[in-house]
Amino acid sequence: MAQINFRIDKEIKEIVDIISKNLGISAAELAKQATLKEISRLRVNLAFNLLKAGKIGRKRAWTISGLSTLEFLNEWTKRGVEEVISDETRESSKNLIENFDLSSFRRKNR
Repeated sequence: MAQINFRIDKEIKEIVDIISKNLGISAAELAKQATLKEISRLRVNLAFNLLKAGKIGRKRAWTISGLSTLEFLNEWTKRGVEEVISDETRESSKNLIENFDLSSFRRKNR
């Protein structure tokens, strides 16, 4: 595990202490939960923004988002994002398909 340290104003620390005491958790745990919640939101936005810009593909976006498959597909539908496929990738895929050798999959005549 890694560690993140940061400073906050004294007044904010007092509020954090009140909230954490009320929840029955430590101030560190409250800060951790709040940070992870915000990072979860940010990573979903980042994944779909990069996908929309054509900088990453669907699989990488799914990984970055941290969502389950169903959550990812629901979010994708909700946002109406379309995967951008570069001309280079299209051409490469086209070449693979055109040059794919099916002979090894055919039945041999007996």
